Amino acid sequence: MKVLDFLKGNPLVGAPLAGITNHPFRKLVRLFHNGLIFTEMVSVEGVKRGNKQTLKLIDVRSEENPVGIQLFGGNPESFSEAVKVIEDNFDFFCFDINMGCPVKKVLKSKAGAYLLTDLKTAVGIISAVRKATRKPLFVKTRLGWDEKNLIYREILKICEGEGVDVLTIHGRTKSQLYSGKVNYDAIAEVKSLSKIPIIGNGDVVDLKMFALMKNTGVDAIMIGRGMMKSPWIFKALMDNKEPINYLKPEEIRYTLLFLLEEEKRFREGKYFLAPFKKYAVWFSKGFKNSSDFRVKIYSTDDENKIRELIDDFYK
Repeated sequence: MKVLDFLKGNPLVGAPLAGITNHPFRKLVRLFHNGLIFTEMVSVEGVKRGNKQTLKLIDVRSEENPVGIQLFGGNPESFSEAVKVIEDNFDFFCFDINMGCPVKKVLKSKAGAYLLTDLKTAVGIISAVRKATRKPLFVKTRLGWDEKNLIYREILKICEGEGVDVLTIHGRTKSQLYSGKVNYDAIAEVKSLSKIPIIGNGDVVDLKMFALMKNTGVDAIMIGRGMMKSPWIFKALMDNKEPINYLKPEEIRYTLLFLLEEEKRFREGKYFLAPFKKYAVWFSKGFKNSSDFRVKIYSTDDENKIRELIDDFYK
C-alpha cells in the first residue's frame, strides 16, 4: 500500500513525545486509535552503540503496528548505522527524521531544530537514511529557526529531491517553542506546493483546532499534547466529539488502571509509579475536585493507595 493511501485511511497520527510514547502509552493509545503512532525520539548514537536504554525505546511489538521510529542526531553516518541495527532487530512501519526538536540538549548535539541552520548536513542525513532503507521515510520539522528565517519551502524541495515519502510540518518556528500561534497559512502553502503527502502538526487539542488544521488541506494531522492528556482524542475527533467530555468517569478509570499495569510490567515492577502519576493528574482535567486529587496522588508512593484514590475519584 502506498503511504498516501495509508494516510487517507488513517488521517490522524500520534506524535513522537519524549518521555511519553513508550510501549505502555502506545498500547493505551491503541484502545482508541488504529493509525500511525511514533516512538519517542531515539538517539542514533545510542542505537549505534547498542545502549540498552535507547534500544528499549524502540522495542516495538508486532501487535503495536503501525509504529514509526523517530531518530535524531547530527551525523549522517550514524544514521546509516542506526538504521541497519533497527531493521535487523525490530518490526515497525517507518522511519522519521527529527528536524524540529527545540530542546537545548538536542540542539547542543547539532540535532533536531539545529538542522534548520545547517541544511547541508540535513541533506546528508536524509540521503543517508534513504539509501539505507526501503521503509517509508518521514521527516518532521518546523517552519524555520525564527520568523526572519522561514525555510519550509527549501526543506520541502530537499525532501522531494531526496526521496522522502512524507513531510510533517509543525506550524511554528524553533524560537516559538510550543507557544504563540500556529501559522496555518504556511502549512497550507506547503501543502499547495508539495508533490509528497503533508502532515500538519500543532495545537490540535479540540474540535475547533482540528477544523483549523483540516482547512489547510493537509493529507493527515499529527496530534501531540492533545494525545498526551487525552489519548482517546483520536476516537473523539473522528466521532466529532470534544475530547474533554468524551469518556465517562468509569472509562477513564479503566484507562488509568490499564496504563498502571502496563507501566508496572514494562518497568519490571520498579519505579513505575512516578512516571504513571502524571497521567492520573492529566486525565482528571475538567473534573470537580481535580486539584485535591492531584495533591493526593503526588503525596503517596503506595500503589494500593493510588488505586484507591483513582477508584474514589472516578466512581
